Amino acid sequence: MRNVLFASVLAATLLAASLSWAGPTDVAINVTRLGGDTASAQPFVDRFLRYIEGKVGWPAGSAKGAFLISRKDVTAAVETQKPALGMLEPALYFEMRKAWNLQPFLMLESRELVSPRLHVVVKDPALQTLADLKGKRLWTMLADTPTYLSKVVLGGSANASDFTLKQIGQALKGVRGLLRGDCDATILDDEQLASAKQITGGEALRVIASSPALPPIPVVAFGTGLSAADRDALAKALKAMCGTSDGGAICKEMHIGRFVPLDPAVLGDVQKRYGDQ
Repeated sequence: MRNVLFASVLAATLLAASLSWAGPTDVAINVTRLGGDTASAQPFVDRFLRYIEGKVGWPAGSAKGAFLISRKDVTAAVETQKPALGMLEPALYFEMRKAWNLQPFLMLESRELVSPRLHVVVKDPALQTLADLKGKRLWTMLADTPTYLSKVVLGGSANASDFTLKQIGQALKGVRGLLRGDCDATILDDEQLASAKQITGGEALRVIASSPALPPIPVVAFGTGLSAADRDALAKALKAMCGTSDGGAICKEMHIGRFVPLDPAVLGDVQKRYGDQ
């Protein structure tokens, strides 16, 4: 649980209000890969924010935040708090890119926070293709982002509406549901699949479809609410963070790899599959 919590803290961060300090800065944090809970995550959220304040020169305690586990809670935070900055799971980024006027300017790389590839996994030997799954139960952490599931993860070979979807909070829940017969398929990345095969009965799990390469977590500005000076200062602090003694300790305990310059081609390749929505 401790590692899960640390790794979940920065999967998606939304900084709301004005970064010129006309008011407080609120942070909403969401993850789809790992999990965690609001109360337990709070000390680690606060530590990250205090680090950023010190490096960028923002007033101490001006940034506030909370870990939110569901898309519903993140959406509510965005709509009510009007964020200026975010670090978003790729699925949510592509689903809400136009609606929230998201402008990417950095990327977060991490072996623990990012799934570079996803697989549709089944147990029933009669299920050989995605077509065999039509009308059947698919448990996934991407049920709340159906267009991304359809166009990116499934590559257009099937639509999310072809299945009876159930949103789950952790990959292990999908594995257990599959092994018990409560669902017909789930979606796992390479590491999750390898772990699932070690569970009793897991040797029967099979991949029937795989996604193309998936992108890191984009760091984005919401529209033009973030000034160029604030964005440049924040980008400089984040790119250096994991290579410093104090920032590196925070990155390590949160399982953050590093913040890197934006590679438009990485997001562009996925955007082509996603479509202009």
